[in-house]
Amino acid sequence: MEATEILEKAKIFFNDLFMPPAPPAPPAPPAPAAPTEYDLKDGGKVMIDKLEAGGIVMIDGNPALPGDLELMDGTKLTVADNGVIAAMVPGAPAAPAAPPDFGAQFSEFKTLAEEKFTKYEQDFATYKQASEEKFQQYEVKLGTASKVIDQLLQLSQVLVDKPAAPADPAATTRNVFKSQEEISKEEEAEKLEKQLKSVFN
Repeated sequence: MEATEILEKAKIFFNDLFMPPAPPAPPAPPAPAAPTEYDLKDGGKVMIDKLEAGGIVMIDGNPALPGDLELMDGTKLTVADNGVIAAMVPGAPAAPAAPPDFGAQFSEFKTLAEEKFTKYEQDFATYKQASEEKFQQYEVKLGTASKVIDQLLQLSQVLVDKPAAPADPAATTRNVFKSQEEISKEEEAEKLEKQLKSVFN
């Protein structure tokens, strides 16, 4: 390496070593805020970059004409030349939402519950009446069946206690008519059959 090249590199080295650092680049200016759309109380829309004095009001891409504007929330603007906001009066804050009426809700719930309870009582009363009527019918049939059983027992006892009538030795001809005892038995049997049918009908 030649001496001139060595000296040139040494010069660059010492220049970099003792030269003050370059100042940092200034920060970029903040980007302008994007306009916000607002509804007017009398209809229409406006674009405002800053909702404060000094802000710019634009309508359809053009500066608003001088005059007074009122936003939907009640904010009043006084617009000067070139759409500049000269004065602003904030609108009244929205009224807080009314708390739920728990009394009315409870009253409605109570009314519905009472109506349902009344219906359940009516249904139960109807069911109870029908059940009592069925039970009375069963009692009547049971009473009739008990009477029939008693009559059967009485008839059985009569048949057991009553001896058979001796045959008449004088009767030489064949009697085609039934004896009084047989007739009585048939009548008792028919009576019993009718009573049994009345029990199960």
